[in-house]
Amino acid sequence: MQIVDPKLKAKIPAPLRSKFVLLFLAYFIYLLFFNQNTISSQIKLAMQLHELNKEEDYYTKEIVKVKQDRAQLFSGIDQMEKYARENYWMKKDSEDLYVFMPEEK
Repeated sequence: MQIVDPKLKAKIPAPLRSKFVLLFLAYFIYLLFFNQNTISSQIKLAMQLHELNKEEDYYTKEIVKVKQDRAQLFSGIDQMEKYARENYWMKKDSEDLYVFMPEEK
């Protein structure tokens, strides 16, 4: 007694009747959906890598700007005093300091 009807078996395409093709398809489906490195996780990792590369470019540019500011700041005592007055509102003992802030709406 046959388990599968021969007429039904004839309707199935020849490549799908092969055990090796079925095994390959099952393994391929496993790799796509059930493996640790699925397609969705690879896409997420690629997007994260893209974001990290953008951050790296930004911070590299910022490092260059900070190095330029530092070189300019430590080039003389006058530049250091100007920087302290503008950014940290420092003053001499004989001076009064007024800070005007824009109103928040």
